[in-house]
Amino acid sequence: MNDLKAVSAMVKSILAEDAQARNDDNVLYLKVLRMVSNRNSIDLQSMTVPVFLLKMKEYGLPGFETVRRSRQKVQADNPDLAGNAAVRRKRAKQESVYREFATSKV
Repeated sequence: MNDLKAVSAMVKSILAEDAQARNDDNVLYLKVLRMVSNRNSIDLQSMTVPVFLLKMKEYGLPGFETVRRSRQKVQADNPDLAGNAAVRRKRAKQESVYREFATSKV
């Protein structure tokens, strides 16, 4: 699933329904995978990790980073779908540390 609009729509739908997914990218990613696997008749539960990783594109499964970035954009555009206060603070701190690291000379 390389269609960013479709992934973002899916993420927005999940965030609107599930507060836990707003706070935890792993929960969100699992829900996205379940939604895509159900639509494409993929047995996600019986898939081994190596098969999952090697066949993601073939099965039309979005990457974790695609889902995370979609979540970030959806939450920026829809503050009502943001995580709780503690999660927002943690994410802001992590972003600050990352930006500081990215601009420093390594």
